[in-house]
Amino acid sequence: MVKNMKKTIIQIFLISFLICIFISVDLIAGEKDQEFPVNLLFSKADLPRIRENTKLPIFKDFWQSLLESDATKDKNFMRQAFVYVVTDDQKRGEAAKKEMLKNLELERWDMYVEDDKYALGFLWAGRLTAWMSLGYDWLYDLLTSQEREEVLRQITEKGCVPIYRALHGMRHPETVKKWDFTPEFKKKYDVPDMSRWPVILGHNNFRMVNSGGFALGIFTLMGKENRTEKWLEMLLDSFNRIADLYETDGSYDEGVSYCNYATEYLLYLMEVVKRKLNIELFDAVNFVGMMEYDLAMYMPHYLEPHGSVNFGDAGNSLNSDIGFWVARKSRDGLSQYIALNYPGKQDIFSLLYYDPSVKPEPPGKNGYFKKLDLDWIVTRSGYELDDLVLAMRSGPPTNHEHADRNSILLKAYGEILLADHKHPTYDRNNPEWLLRTSPAHNTVLIDGQGHQYHKGEEGTNASDAAAKIVRYGQRNGYDFWASDATQAYALINPDVESVTRTTLVFPDIPCLIVMDKLIKKNEPSIFSARWHIENSDSNGSGSVDKNSFIIKRPNAKFYGVCAGSPGVKNIYSALPLPESKKIFPFIEIKTVQKTKEQFLILVATPLQKTEKEPNIKIENKNNWWTLTVKKNGSELKLRVFDQNTLPEFEIIKNDFE
Repeated sequence: MVKNMKKTIIQIFLISFLICIFISVDLIAGEKDQEFPVNLLFSKADLPRIRENTKLPIFKDFWQSLLESDATKDKNFMRQAFVYVVTDDQKRGEAAKKEMLKNLELERWDMYVEDDKYALGFLWAGRLTAWMSLGYDWLYDLLTSQEREEVLRQITEKGCVPIYRALHGMRHPETVKKWDFTPEFKKKYDVPDMSRWPVILGHNNFRMVNSGGFALGIFTLMGKENRTEKWLEMLLDSFNRIADLYETDGSYDEGVSYCNYATEYLLYLMEVVKRKLNIELFDAVNFVGMMEYDLAMYMPHYLEPHGSVNFGDAGNSLNSDIGFWVARKSRDGLSQYIALNYPGKQDIFSLLYYDPSVKPEPPGKNGYFKKLDLDWIVTRSGYELDDLVLAMRSGPPTNHEHADRNSILLKAYGEILLADHKHPTYDRNNPEWLLRTSPAHNTVLIDGQGHQYHKGEEGTNASDAAAKIVRYGQRNGYDFWASDATQAYALINPDVESVTRTTLVFPDIPCLIVMDKLIKKNEPSIFSARWHIENSDSNGSGSVDKNSFIIKRPNAKFYGVCAGSPGVKNIYSALPLPESKKIFPFIEIKTVQKTKEQFLILVATPLQKTEKEPNIKIENKNNWWTLTVKKNGSELKLRVFDQNTLPEFEIIKNDFE
């Protein structure tokens, strides 16, 4: 219903847009004598407010870093042009202009072509079209008439025309002849099959980035180029499709860092459409929900003080400009608080969008446990460095994903204690492609195999593997959920009958209980569960002792006890990547014999560096498993009944509440 409502809203906007096109052309052309030539994202009337924001304590370090930066060495001329506009520093403006004009020498602004000859515009073209358009706006008074003319010509031919061609192909994939890399890049990137790229790229951040650049290019050219009416229709059609890339709750399936990248360009589109056509697109996406998604995924640790749960290739949190923009539009205090306290980093547009009149409102404990529409689950004890964060990746396939269904990540006391190796190679021929597969994740293996994943034939696109949350909730003292990944594993091994993982989290202890139930139809197998160690800084280690193991990081450790029916053994090993400069160690809980049905149990606790390991017991009597954790004079005891595909459990005692 919400998706249909979005489409209805956009259709109304389209009609409104078509009515006002002819009026707006003259109005836009008439803005030349006001302040900037185009006034894409702000006008000179906004500069006093921006300058006041630069003086605020929250921007002091960021603004000082910009003032101290060497403009002659900064490839981001848009950033330097912005500083020039705010400070009127002529040397900085000239340096930005020089860097900007270098792009006029490029043969093309992107690395893709259609039918081996027609330029296509995606990420690079979207970025350069945006930067060149803003550069034209902000550096106008420093450009000669010939330079202005050439900038506009190239925004047209190297920016808007290739981007329009790409968006047309996404909209009408049946008309695409062949998308490919340009000759110079074909040697660097091995993607054997790009036949589905018009569909794939039409449903991810590529569409958003090229649409954002396209929007700024269109309005820079308005009144000077007779194709802008056709381009505008394509732009708003693209926005309609972009709106559907966000879930109803505001979450985004490529992860938070890709959400940041894509949304910043989406803001270009929405802001310029609002300024030039007076069409407000804000309600087409649940942006307040997107900020809650960002907060739910927030996972600060020593290696990344503003990190995010890195399912797939993601990692960082939203930059503050997005949160300030959402707060400014919605007057939402939580969005303001997130942008002020938990940003990935500051951005030049943070100074534009920040509105100090929006009162920040800190998050409450009711957001500590979150099930997203993506079927991702995150629970936590708080949002600070030392707080517990535990997340499970269930849900459908997504772009930039890994083979990580039912995988768990854990952070506590400022350290990643159960790791997902961040942003591995895109090169399918590189041995470290292994880092994208199930054996490199905190999930289960059947005869050493994980679930279905591709071999990079189409790039880092989505696989066919899916999982789903089948139960979840909160009870006194703990959170629980169960995820079914049977479909994902059966794609590789049709003899798989059921693969489920049930998770209980007791934040007050803290304690993690993971129960994997694995069933084959006919042939017995060796089942195992892996738990990976954060070692990107070479400071992670692990060891095993009978039925227990310990993972160590510089400031924290993770102690676990394992059991299973039939029996299991613990192994300390590393991924077979001898050519890699890094070591990727893990703990593996493995069955001692082949079986058609296996029940694996892990009871584990994150601990501070000097904290003593608790007393953990796992006993199996009378068809019931009894799990006991004793720590600092308190006791947790629960019973687990292994039946069918999902275990049942009940708390007998919990002194930690």
